[in-house]
Amino acid sequence: MKSISSTGLAALLLLCAAALPSQAVVRGTPVHALALYGEPKYGPDFTHFEYVNPNAPKGGAFVKTNEAYLTFDTFNPYTVKGAPVHGLELLLYDTLMTPSQDEPASVYGLIAQSVEIAPDNAWVEFVLRPEARFTDGSAITAEDVAFSFETVMTKAWPRYRSMYANVQDVQAASKSVVRFTFKTTNDRNLPLLLARYLPILSKSYWENRDFTDTTLEIPVTNGPYVIESFEVGKNIVYRRWNEYWGADLPVNKGQYNFDTVRFEYFRDDDVQFESFKTNGYDFVREVRARRWATGYDFPAVTNGLVKKFEVKSIEPVSVQPLYLNLRNEQFQDKRVRQAISYAFDFESLNANLFYGQYVRSRSYWQGSPLEAVGLPSAAELQLLEPFRGQVPTEVFTTEFSHPVNKGDGDIRESLLLARDLLQDAGWELRDGVLVNIESGKPFTFEILTRSPSSEAVFLPFTQNLKRLGITATLRMVDTSQYINRINDFDYDAANLVFPRNDLTPGNEQYENWGAQAADIKGSNNLSGVKDPVVDALISKIIEAENYEDVTAATRALDRVLTWNFYQILTYTSPTERYAYWTKLGMPEVMPALGIGRMGEFSDGLGESVIALWWFDEANAADMGNEQQAQLDTSNDDEARNSGMNTFVWAIVAAGVLVIAIIGVRRRRVRK
Repeated sequence: MKSISSTGLAALLLLCAAALPSQAVVRGTPVHALALYGEPKYGPDFTHFEYVNPNAPKGGAFVKTNEAYLTFDTFNPYTVKGAPVHGLELLLYDTLMTPSQDEPASVYGLIAQSVEIAPDNAWVEFVLRPEARFTDGSAITAEDVAFSFETVMTKAWPRYRSMYANVQDVQAASKSVVRFTFKTTNDRNLPLLLARYLPILSKSYWENRDFTDTTLEIPVTNGPYVIESFEVGKNIVYRRWNEYWGADLPVNKGQYNFDTVRFEYFRDDDVQFESFKTNGYDFVREVRARRWATGYDFPAVTNGLVKKFEVKSIEPVSVQPLYLNLRNEQFQDKRVRQAISYAFDFESLNANLFYGQYVRSRSYWQGSPLEAVGLPSAAELQLLEPFRGQVPTEVFTTEFSHPVNKGDGDIRESLLLARDLLQDAGWELRDGVLVNIESGKPFTFEILTRSPSSEAVFLPFTQNLKRLGITATLRMVDTSQYINRINDFDYDAANLVFPRNDLTPGNEQYENWGAQAADIKGSNNLSGVKDPVVDALISKIIEAENYEDVTAATRALDRVLTWNFYQILTYTSPTERYAYWTKLGMPEVMPALGIGRMGEFSDGLGESVIALWWFDEANAADMGNEQQAQLDTSNDDEARNSGMNTFVWAIVAAGVLVIAIIGVRRRRVRK
């Protein structure tokens, strides 16, 4: 697979940076696609996306793992309860429209064959394809769409209520036409959010079942795969649905090529990697810097059976912060959060643990055109000025950054800054313990985690906090307990990946940061942020009339979030690192948005590979021959070693016999 060309990157950057008219979305007439800014890249007669291989062969198997330390107990990925099995959203559930991977904000008809937006943006109407079917053979109707919306708004993850808060009503105008009416005409992103993220459920299947409960009953779905078999905590196998109604659509041409997709579950990351080395699974996103630097020296890599590659796109990089729960009183002061951040010694971790492969996280849109860099622009200042005095002064005067340490473990200067901040916030050191001056309570908190590898990252952090008089402890729990405690906001601090932003932020920011979401269990506002300035800036993003306005509002929000230290930004990789066995075939062109996420709940571990790659029989045969040759060589070596060992033992045995005979004769002579 080729990397993104400089021309392609430049074009995409130009699109993102350009000031585009507010009426770029075609309104008042049915269209095949929607683009939030500019025109869709692909016209109504397109046959396939440019980054796919339209002639990709069908067949074979793809085997992957889920993230280590996880299990599953439900086939419903849309509710708070339970741990859903991996792959459900991507493989089993289609949406009304689907995005392309080489445009920042365009969607094309999938279940819907056309879409129409009111001239004043008061409603959006979808016309469904007559051939669209569920796996039980029933047609997908407007009633199913309306039922799906009402279900997710009342029984699914809180993020849907945030995302679709501006929907007033949904009506099935006919069997194939469904209309969503809006509360406001200013939410220009809402039609795309409905098109892209609303899962389409079977009303006849779900209306008599409890949608909020966990279930391992194989559901009625509508996507390109069905569940073939599973073992809880061990694996799940998906089989390509031969009767899939959408297989020949232009948006699916050259995609979903594997006959079966299998996910293996491991509870130990090292055991998982050993399985990859022996071809136990086919593809991995490497998240350990040490292993990327030193672990890929096994024979399959040396012989070319396994290949490594790195991907960089202009989408924001992943952010993996330490969430501080502001529902805990001791974290409500910004100076306290800032002091805790200064105790995180990134430079030593990068030098000693990460092999210099990471950079410090400094933005929630890092590595993209939306990242806040330098001082605020005139457009940003216009948005921020009304909130002067309500946001940290640094928002106006200073580019956000962290103190830079030496990398040798000596962070005395950073800790002195932290000490001063804590003193200003009403904390003082008494006999080596930091206590609140008013209450006399010591400063203690617990860091919730589920990964053993977290110890190497956070134990040095807790030692630095100890030097400030703060007692921080690591608490490792199993997957089920971890998920329940996260959803219930039952933690002081927690380490997990932040919901990854994209190039077109919108209503989902209310879910991540909005005051209303802070009190809804299961929401993404894990830190419990309740900041009217944040809410106001999110509304500016949603109401932006062009991408220049989106950029200014997003950068302004980025500055307010980072300078408030709502989370401890830790580290990130500027690239994504992958390895795969060469029995997999791949398109020649890399999607402009990289090998990233496909869907609202995907984990960023290379989901698009499942959709875009294929099983290469010729490479698989060559790989099998090479492995057999290696096995034969190994057997020959073993045989030679065995023969040599037999020869040596024969000599030893003969020597022992000679010595024994000589001993007998000597005894006879003495007699």
